[in-house]
Amino acid sequence: MHDLDPEELHRVLSRSAAALVARVTEDDPETVLTRLCAAAVLNVPGVELAGMTMRDRDGSLSSHGSVDPLVAELDALQVELTEGPCVDAALTGTTTTVHVEDFAVETRWPRFSAAARRRGVRGLLSFTMAPAEVSPGALNLYARSPHAFDETARLIAGAFATQAAIAVYGARRIEGLADAVETRDVIGQAKGILMERFTLDDQGAFELLVRSSQDSNLKLVDVARWLTAEARSAAAGRGPAPAPARRPGPGVRRSAPKR
Repeated sequence: MHDLDPEELHRVLSRSAAALVARVTEDDPETVLTRLCAAAVLNVPGVELAGMTMRDRDGSLSSHGSVDPLVAELDALQVELTEGPCVDAALTGTTTTVHVEDFAVETRWPRFSAAARRRGVRGLLSFTMAPAEVSPGALNLYARSPHAFDETARLIAGAFATQAAIAVYGARRIEGLADAVETRDVIGQAKGILMERFTLDDQGAFELLVRSSQDSNLKLVDVARWLTAEARSAAAGRGPAPAPARRPGPGVRRSAPKR
């Protein structure tokens, strides 16, 4: 067992976290996850493979971040079998660490343990990266040797998982902010078109967009996108843009009386 040097641990994590968080604003979310997994293999003693099991918006699980297809295969197998340490860590209701000393003697997930042994994987550390209400999933660290993770490795891995959660949550938040900015911009463009066409002020153009959304049973942003596409088509001398698909609703929505 290695002696834990708190100062060394702090330096490693600070250096990795600073680099990772700085890149959150530069890279797409999948690239951020891949960099996190590569950094875990580099900085956590005993780790030979790393990946992330992510909870998607529909509640399903998917594998991300690893450059080794074996990790994606193991993650997919756990989802298929509905058992395994990564499934437990990603779906738990509390912050959890799952430690497997040796899959050869592991009894909690018999089918997955046998499959991991057949693929040459013997040890694993899996960390829920945040409480369940905001959790993006689990960070999974694999070893081909049994008893690969001593106390120092577990401490570094746990602290690294915390930094991973910050970076992943930041990437997802930035992705959401990008969507919000795009929505804001397209609505602003649509308002400008309506203001010019109908000599409306900003408030009047927005109210017309809202009324059009209600009358057509379409999302406001979809009406705005269609309107801006139509304006571009007209400017280019093409025909009208295709109408967007309506949202399913409980019934036919009444149109507001014409003025």
